[in-house]
Amino acid sequence: MADRPNKKETSSIPILDGTNYRKWYLRMCFLLCSKDLLDVCKKAIGQDETPSANNWWTKLSFEAITTITARINRRVFLEVINSETSDKASLLWSKINKQYASKRAMNKGRVWMNWQKANYSGNLHQYIEDTRKFLLELKSVSIKMPSEILSYIILGKLAGDPELSQVMELLTLNKEIIEKPNQILS
Repeated sequence: MADRPNKKETSSIPILDGTNYRKWYLRMCFLLCSKDLLDVCKKAIGQDETPSANNWWTKLSFEAITTITARINRRVFLEVINSETSDKASLLWSKINKQYASKRAMNKGRVWMNWQKANYSGNLHQYIEDTRKFLLELKSVSIKMPSEILSYIILGKLAGDPELSQVMELLTLNKEIIEKPNQILS
């Protein structure tokens, strides 16, 4: 039987705020799986189950809901919790996934705009790490762009740093690197 999540178990899971779904989702899946709660999130109980099975499933569902809602912020909570999702973990899980992992135009726009707002702040290591995360997010919402364009956008954000100008020139002259944006970040 699942235990209530304690602070130590959940502290490594970021609070879902709508911009960090991918990281939140993976870590939440690990926690739910370790608590034997992932199944209750992925499927609803069958119609022909016994009353004791229904009670057991309902208890697990509330454990999962408690675990999930402990790691979402107020805005996300208000967006995903309603009369249907407040007592069924499978519906809550589905709603969160549809809302934040969707490939809808609104979600694609949010991911793209967040990447466009991100600037190089002088810390190359941090820029590389952040850009890799953004490239994964772009892929996760199926934003497709020619690799060359992505490469030039990545390099363009570095253009203001005179110390990197020679490196940028060398990179832009290398066709193999320009065709693979992740190689620029290596």
